[in-house]
Amino acid sequence: MAKTKKIQLNSLQWRPHPELITLFSEERLKLSTMPNIQFLSIEQLQCLLDTCPIPVMKSSKQNEYYLLATMPILSVLLDHPEYHKLTASIVIYNKPEPILTTLAFIRPALFYPEYKRLPETLHCRLNKAKSMGLTVPTKKQLSQLSHTSPSAIRRVKDKDEL
Repeated sequence: MAKTKKIQLNSLQWRPHPELITLFSEERLKLSTMPNIQFLSIEQLQCLLDTCPIPVMKSSKQNEYYLLATMPILSVLLDHPEYHKLTASIVIYNKPEPILTTLAFIRPALFYPEYKRLPETLHCRLNKAKSMGLTVPTKKQLSQLSHTSPSAIRRVKDKDEL
């Protein structure tokens, strides 16, 4: 059974699990530059952390953990000047294999439909949020976070509309 623990992000010592490194060794997608997240508030950063617990296993070294999933968000958050104020939830597992396979294969397959049309989804949500009077990031800020151009965040016409 997994155990959950809260830990200050700046005290979390981790490295990728050796099987995770091997599993992702042929991945082609690498972020060349980290997105600028300076405009995000500490509350927004904490919300991001709260909604993505970090799957780990204990390492043989004291207070060190093996990371069981690729989590670029950690590198991004550690780049923020106030990352020391953030608290992370870690989920400590005993066996790596079921977690690695679930997070590397099952989770992306389940979430694919949700993210397949992400730029168009962001465009629709931005328009709706503006009409509701919500304070939201600009299209330029969202494009920087997603490593796309602002023009990519637009409504795409369906074949039926052409």
